[in-house]
Amino acid sequence: MGIMDLFKSKGFVITVTNGQIGNKKESSYAIEFTNDKGIVKVKKRNYYFLGFSEKTLSEMSAAKTLSGAAIGTFFAPGIGTLIGGAIGAKKKKKTTYTMAFMDVESKEKFMVEANLFAASEADLKKLEAHPIAKEATLNEEKPTVSKVDEIREFKKLLDEGIITQDEFDKKKAELLG
Repeated sequence: MGIMDLFKSKGFVITVTNGQIGNKKESSYAIEFTNDKGIVKVKKRNYYFLGFSEKTLSEMSAAKTLSGAAIGTFFAPGIGTLIGGAIGAKKKKKTTYTMAFMDVESKEKFMVEANLFAASEADLKKLEAHPIAKEATLNEEKPTVSKVDEIREFKKLLDEGIITQDEFDKKKAELLG
């Protein structure tokens, strides 16, 4: 083991928004890399990593918009309010990842929707899906979220100013078919 090995990432942490890995639902999991391609360790148990997909939403912070407007008003009432609000209203992207795992021993499949915590997307992309992923079907264990729950989640985003009324209406119409 060389000195550079001390600085290599040994894994990453995810915060779970839906689903679980293993028998016990946790709010976060440490995903540890192993020396075997496509195999990770979670809670001292080995899992085949079957792959991931990502979903990115843009969100706007209402608090930052208001803070920017307040600062702008202080320095230049009127035009400063507009400029400060616009500068504070920068959109940021939030990415949620759906990851699939299969217990090496029991062959039970698990899916989680999660956000990366104390990790980067580069850490996630270091993982390669295990060859068994081609054989595995993911639709058995896919966490299901009702359409009503999804609409509620989008309503929360609307109320927080993260999405616009138009974006909410389009998503609601899409979900209700």
